Amino acid sequence: MRSPFVTEWFTPAAGPPEYEVIPPDERVRIRDTLQVPFRWVCSLDVTRGSTLFRGSGLLVGPRHVLTAAHNIYNARGERPDTVYVAPARNGADLPFGRFKASGFTVSSRYLRQPRPGSRFDVALVSLERDASAIRSRALSGAQLGHWGSSDNGALTDLSPLDSGFLSGRPVTVCGFPGDKCDGDPCDPARGWTREQQANTMWSHYGSASFSAARPGIILYTADTSPGQSGSPVWIRFTSGRRSLVGVHVDAQRVTDATTGVVTVTANRGVFLDKDLMALVRSWLGR
Repeated sequence: MRSPFVTEWFTPAAGPPEYEVIPPDERVRIRDTLQVPFRWVCSLDVTRGSTLFRGSGLLVGPRHVLTAAHNIYNARGERPDTVYVAPARNGADLPFGRFKASGFTVSSRYLRQPRPGSRFDVALVSLERDASAIRSRALSGAQLGHWGSSDNGALTDLSPLDSGFLSGRPVTVCGFPGDKCDGDPCDPARGWTREQQANTMWSHYGSASFSAARPGIILYTADTSPGQSGSPVWIRFTSGRRSLVGVHVDAQRVTDATTGVVTVTANRGVFLDKDLMALVRSWLGR
């Protein structure tokens, strides 16, 4: 059975491939998605016509999810028909339900040239209703909250960090990979339904680095997969504090000039430095 996820998402024709598993594959499934901070990692269902795309994002406000701009706007700058967001999705289980998007905020620089993996490949999805106020029996009636909340953000923040500080330190990438179906590797021989693909949460960490050739981009050796565009990238301190440092967008590839062999050297995210974090915070009205 053919995957319901459009393959052009993952081909050069649509922009840089958004992922690579850098062997060996060391991603770990998050089986308890209600834990902090995984409860705020969101699965995005994006539809255009009869086609469903899946991406990832992070609940950063009561009604706001931060994701990659190319999850929302295609190469022609066209918006999707609908977007639904599910925090803490765990297979068929949606512990907090789904929330319909009511609007999108993207930098005008991205809209002028919609290019996946570019400096401004970030978007803020506005929701029709408050997701952070949802109470769940699984949380003993407590509210969901959101990343960076002063009341129930559990030591998470939206404070930018310097690239010099981050270089060489481990960062975590967490989202919903499209090569997993109901938690197992997708098997073309057996096929799968559109609901089974990219419906489980996976995480990995890797060392952060930066390149002068790609300003505004954070590199890391963490493994990712299609469907994880928009995944949050964060650093955790020994105090338990977590700072958001990036939004996953694609992979870095190097082509050997002699052999033409393409080698993946790292995965990449938009770096939420001082300027870009200020832009995101302005979108949030902070």
